[in-house]
Amino acid sequence: MAVNEKISTTMVWARDVSTRTYMALTGRILSHPFLKKNRTVILISVCIWLFVIAASAVLTRNAKSNLLNEFYDTGVRSANQMSEEINAPLLANDILTLNIAIKVLEKKLDPIFAAILDHSGTALAHSDPDIINKKLPALDALKKLTTIKGVSVKRGQYRAHKAVICFSRGILFSNVSIGKIIFAMDADKLNQADKRYNTILGVIITLSTLLLAGVIFMANSFRLQKEAKELAAFENMEKIGPYILQKKIAQGGMAELYIAQHILEDGFKRTVAIKKILPHLAQNEEFVAMFIREARLAAMLQHPNIVQIYDLIKIYNGSLIAMEYVEGKNLAEVMAKEQKGLPVDMTIFIIQKISSGLYYSHSKKAEKTGEPLNIVHRDISPQNMLISYKGEVKISDFGISKARSEPSFTQAGVIKGKLSYLSPEQALGKEVDHQADIYALGIIFYEILTGKRLYRFENELEAILKIPTMVIPPIMEQRPDIPKKLNTIVEKCLKKEKVSRYQTGKELHDDLIKLKNSMHMTYDESNLTDFMIQRFPKPAR
Repeated sequence: MAVNEKISTTMVWARDVSTRTYMALTGRILSHPFLKKNRTVILISVCIWLFVIAASAVLTRNAKSNLLNEFYDTGVRSANQMSEEINAPLLANDILTLNIAIKVLEKKLDPIFAAILDHSGTALAHSDPDIINKKLPALDALKKLTTIKGVSVKRGQYRAHKAVICFSRGILFSNVSIGKIIFAMDADKLNQADKRYNTILGVIITLSTLLLAGVIFMANSFRLQKEAKELAAFENMEKIGPYILQKKIAQGGMAELYIAQHILEDGFKRTVAIKKILPHLAQNEEFVAMFIREARLAAMLQHPNIVQIYDLIKIYNGSLIAMEYVEGKNLAEVMAKEQKGLPVDMTIFIIQKISSGLYYSHSKKAEKTGEPLNIVHRDISPQNMLISYKGEVKISDFGISKARSEPSFTQAGVIKGKLSYLSPEQALGKEVDHQADIYALGIIFYEILTGKRLYRFENELEAILKIPTMVIPPIMEQRPDIPKKLNTIVEKCLKKEKVSRYQTGKELHDDLIKLKNSMHMTYDESNLTDFMIQRFPKPAR
């Protein structure tokens, strides 16, 4: 590689690294909880702070400009006035009058020095008597600043250490130069005034910054106090709008579940489930967004094998979902009770219902555009499969589901879902589609037939290493009474390559119906109802 190519490559790499570092740092700062929670107060306070700083800077600059103009005006006015007054005495070479004029100028302006020169540059009058009748010493580092009304304004060093502003004006008689008036003012007066104004501006900036910080932290303190009160009220509330909480029935890592009565206007009551985000997560924007997202997605799905969402409630800075109450147990509880494989006909019935609900959610289209929503559950597991005392089978918990119409809360390479029910593509942190749900359903299928867990992992690393390559033994090795066709169906759900799996839940559902018919199975909701009542006697309300 040529030297120029190496340099170019290095520059591109350095620019890319610096850009990514800057973006990552900026993103991390902007996503800080303190900034996110106080975004409005900070924005308003910073705008006011910037206005105060800008106004103070403008006022300070104007004050400096006015001071400089006043300084110049005084010098120019005095130079012009003196040139008129000493015209005749200079022409008459009246030394006494000229020196009196210098004394008057000293008394009026207190200059560093003042002098009246003749046409040859000799000092006829000077505030320093030793210079009279001598050539006026030149100033060091003399620099012309401007000319105002015939008066030349210059800056220089007097006797190598004193900064001065010199005002000089030529004196004419019949348009012939006969001399000059010159005097030097102390430039430190301007410098001191400039420092004073800068100090004032600095004090204003400091005080306004402290006030800005104080306002933001006071607002944050008030917000925290308000949130604490709302959180306490949210945690202890028993009535939420038309819903009366009756009993807490479950709690997960994100939310807790209550039985509630929905009292309608006509007095009719309906039992519902209220899913309430856990108090310590009620102020976490990411969890709240995920919680609301679950309600929004599930509310679009109206299917007998999916838990129905009735309402999303936001109160006291908290969020709750009112949903269909499925009186029964989840599949994990059923398996724990049985501690063995379920009957073949019962298993086929359950998986058939779940596959029907999954196909509906996978193929759901937007009502307005007709475009597929591509909803993927991503957490198909026995805990999220509900079986009611009425023989219903329903899918619940779309908390980490993904849809094309919804923003993603998943970072690249981050695993979503329970480790024991991950597809190979999920374990590798790749983009997932609906076939990840089919794979997870295949694991459930395998487990409820064998009565044993297929995967057990201690951590994500172990899952990543084993799932993509682990060989799954045929069910028939563990349960010989399984029909060969059923074994084939389960194996097809669990193919490592997505192209080899069932492409849709409908394909799986249809194969199960064919198998059921070929085996003359008549298992239905009534049989599942009998099973649930026998295994789990309904508790009294």
